[in-house]
Amino acid sequence: MFDIVVILICLLAAAGWWILIPLRAVLNSRKLGALSDMSYVEPCRWPSVSVLVPARNEEHTLAAAVQSLLEVEYPELEVILINDRSTDRSGEIIDRLARQDARIRALHIEDLPPGWLGKVHALQRGFEVSRGEWLLFTDADIHFSPDVLKRGIAHCLRRQLGFVALLPRFRETTAIIGATQAAFGTMLLSLLDFARIADPDSPMAMGIGAFNLAQRSYLDTHEGLEWLRMEVADDAGLALMMKNSGARIELLSGQNMLEVDWYPTLSAMLNGVMQRLIMGSNYRLSLFLLQCAAMLFCLLAPVGVGYALSAYTPAAWLGLGFYVAPSLLLGFGMPGFVPPRGLLWALPIGYFLIAFGMLRSILTCVRHGGIYWRGNIYPLRELRRSQRVKINPLSGRMSSGDQK
Repeated sequence: MFDIVVILICLLAAAGWWILIPLRAVLNSRKLGALSDMSYVEPCRWPSVSVLVPARNEEHTLAAAVQSLLEVEYPELEVILINDRSTDRSGEIIDRLARQDARIRALHIEDLPPGWLGKVHALQRGFEVSRGEWLLFTDADIHFSPDVLKRGIAHCLRRQLGFVALLPRFRETTAIIGATQAAFGTMLLSLLDFARIADPDSPMAMGIGAFNLAQRSYLDTHEGLEWLRMEVADDAGLALMMKNSGARIELLSGQNMLEVDWYPTLSAMLNGVMQRLIMGSNYRLSLFLLQCAAMLFCLLAPVGVGYALSAYTPAAWLGLGFYVAPSLLLGFGMPGFVPPRGLLWALPIGYFLIAFGMLRSILTCVRHGGIYWRGNIYPLRELRRSQRVKINPLSGRMSSGDQK
């Protein structure tokens, strides 16, 4: 009887993680529209757009990303490059680019005031000096197609949207980093109901740091980006803020128009992704530890199934077959999957690396008393108090936090 209970528990855990999560990702992705598929009608007048690009130690990606941005075909364009306390050559590159193109404005930040995350503070400073009727919030590692901004603005004007975000395509990388991208992307897509994001009556909202296009008038009616001053998920927080201000929002695929040079190393990627996962526990270390333990159990459950069925070979192989299920579901059910399709075979490796990153983050939080990020320590209590993007730990649904 005990063996049957163990087998059932392991089967449920394995099926929940290795089948249900990728299946939800497939079903959600089928609700995702693509900007390139939307009808394109040029407006009578192109509104002015200010592009805000914060950069901290981005010397390896900054110049190439900005060059692709300058090749964007848009008549009323202002590019604000924000050097956020960089210790590498990012500041020099920004000044050089500003001298070469009159559309670029260079902004240098030397100090981070208390109670702010660095990126949000940089965006707020850029917002304060920007002049555009629309604002494009993007990163220093994004590569644009020439028509992406025109299509984004035209789509917003035609659909009367105040905000649109685009999911980028990942540039080719190593198998290990790509597998981790695929695992994280699958987890994220399993939570995103794109129909609910576009529904004005739903509290669900989501933005993407690579491309958040926002109409300025809605930000002017709010208290600005100061509302997000300690929000790790600043892109999702921006979408929530826009929706709370009455803007209609959408999240679309930009795979044919937008490309990201994500983290250059596995360590950098784990450090970045872990901040989001800790946010998923609403910055409660005990809950994060419980989530980590549950994830590890689900990851090892197929091994438990195989061991429990070892006396009934070849039935034991059915347990290990769970590790193949996500790659098959995503490969056949999601033709437009964001990470390179050739890396789907390594998806289980990506999941185990994320679990390792979670364990490492727990040790870091215990050692520093909070999140250690880009040279600063942010206590979990302070992050929890200022959190705007709330996560339901049972359903994973996002909602808006206190708006005072």
